[in-house]
Amino acid sequence: MLLSAILVALLATISQWWFFAPITRCMTYPLTTGLIVGIFMGHPMLGMLAGANIQLVYLGWINTGGVMPSNTMVAGIFGTALTILAGANPKLAVTFAVPFSLIGLLMVEIYQSINSFWVHRADAELAKGNVKAIRFLNYIPSLIVALVVYGIPAFCLVYFGRGWASSMLKMIPKSLTTALEVVGAIMPALGIAMLLNYLGKKTLVPYFFIGFFLTAYLHLQIMAIAIFAGLLAYLIYINDKDKTNNKVTATPKKKVRRLTLNNRTGEQEEVAKPSTMDMTKAAKSLSPLNYKLRLTKSDLVKTWLWEQSDEAAYNYERLQALGLTNMMIYPIKKLYPKERQAEELKKYMVFFNTEPHMIGPVIHGIALSMEEARANGAKISAEDINGVRTGLMGPAAGIGDTVQQGILFPILASIGATMALDHNYFGPVMFTLVFLLIIYSIGYGMFMYGYKKGKESVISILKSGLLDKVTKAFSIVGLMVVGTMAATRVTIKTPLIWHVGQSTIKLQSLFNQLAPSLIPLLITLLVWWLLRKKINATWIVVGIFVVGILCSYLGVFATI
Repeated sequence: MLLSAILVALLATISQWWFFAPITRCMTYPLTTGLIVGIFMGHPMLGMLAGANIQLVYLGWINTGGVMPSNTMVAGIFGTALTILAGANPKLAVTFAVPFSLIGLLMVEIYQSINSFWVHRADAELAKGNVKAIRFLNYIPSLIVALVVYGIPAFCLVYFGRGWASSMLKMIPKSLTTALEVVGAIMPALGIAMLLNYLGKKTLVPYFFIGFFLTAYLHLQIMAIAIFAGLLAYLIYINDKDKTNNKVTATPKKKVRRLTLNNRTGEQEEVAKPSTMDMTKAAKSLSPLNYKLRLTKSDLVKTWLWEQSDEAAYNYERLQALGLTNMMIYPIKKLYPKERQAEELKKYMVFFNTEPHMIGPVIHGIALSMEEARANGAKISAEDINGVRTGLMGPAAGIGDTVQQGILFPILASIGATMALDHNYFGPVMFTLVFLLIIYSIGYGMFMYGYKKGKESVISILKSGLLDKVTKAFSIVGLMVVGTMAATRVTIKTPLIWHVGQSTIKLQSLFNQLAPSLIPLLITLLVWWLLRKKINATWIVVGIFVVGILCSYLGVFATI
């Protein structure tokens, strides 16, 4: 048990201490960590089932702009560990995980608040010309804080918790255990409804119902729905693209609509231009001809790898600033003499926050291109570089968060969780590997594209409207997959029976004649309606607990 406790504590630590994103990125998802916790504690199947059940609740919980609506890292790791310790039904994992996720919000506040101190220390060290201190400050203090805030509680839970966890489960009456299973069966409706709230534009909502009824009536598996949805989305994308091309050909002088994705909400807004006259002047200075100082392909790859630590010391005050300053140490040393290096790094110690893995890296590629030009004597100031970075920060975040967290993740996680709940270990493994491969392949490409093409080419893509069409296509796939999840993973039914004279009518049979899985659909739509009415998700969680337990005791709801 000591080894298990140490391993789970290490996992909990790196789930928040994001020292290298390709390793730590999926440690925020219960589908991935559930299986790992299960392996560490000697119960891989129970861990995987617990993690998959927990993941269904958090399909639609999107962390944007430094705001975390619920701590899914703590929910997945601590909730799975407690389920294994208690030897509980994996359906109960949700009821264990939700309280932990709320406690986890306090933990992340402590972690990110304390990390703000290292930013000020970094300012002081750069003022003294001490570049080496940035590496230390980005990694070591944040590691210690993550270990104390996350690792030690996880160790104590696993090492000391088996006795009281088993006792706690034995103390719960059978009727309450059954009621909590009903709560667990309803809870995935919240995650599905949150995705509907995020993706569900009026013109796209019908695709949710298509996915739902294809599964409810034809019993198609989620992979079949995903393939069908992907082909349908591709046809719609091609059709939209052809319409746009024909429209542009007919009216070549008409201004192309600009991309209108907001920073971190997915709502529409005008894209900020990175700069005005100063930035135009800077763009003219970016020609690489006659450069004496150059960044090689190897230099770019190394810088991209250092960029994967940009959230190791993530903090409330300047968010990614310390990590990005750490990223720029290598190219700054390559481009500038020693006496200038600390001064040049100071410009990166300003507030910065964007989607860091998939679309955001394009900004860092552009910054490197401008930095290279500046080192070779181009008339580019520190303010010019930060003007571009700040201007592109919002659009890149809006696109990256929408595609990665709002579309790509729920599609892959839905498929992975479904496979996991069918006792297939390939589910979480597939999700983790494919998700990481997609986002970091795109992220690497965007980083290199930003360096090679500079800001003008990136802005032209943002203005073209192409990404609106791509986002629409992905949204169609996401909504159809979510519809499948509503039909299969909100596993609730009614055992009510009506006696009319000599006849007995089972209410569930009546519902099945109207539409299979009608109760799960109605529950999901009700939760979606509450979200659209701006009811806080935490209150909805409380409501599901109360209603689920009450309806179980009254005999209104039961699990399928």
